[in-house]
Amino acid sequence: MNKFNKVTEIIDSAKSLDSEFEDILELSKTCKFSNCTHTTEPECSVKKAISEGTLSIERFNDYYATKEESQYVSKKKNKTKAIDYMKKLKLFR
Repeated sequence: MNKFNKVTEIIDSAKSLDSEFEDILELSKTCKFSNCTHTTEPECSVKKAISEGTLSIERFNDYYATKEESQYVSKKKNKTKAIDYMKKLKLFR
């Protein structure tokens, strides 16, 4: 896959987070804080679902990585350089 296609894929994945991870987004609506990152906040519904076993940590990690990648690349003017930088740090899937 060439770099342009990968950039497009990442940006598209940000747009499809709502449908791809609908279960996590539904859970997040019941978190105590509306800007919950689901990492350290108290009374987080997503963390609770993980601890109860109704949401797998792997699924959450996929969601979080996809979200972080797409936000990072979307913010950068040079998308190809952003992806190259992420690959260098082994942050890119």
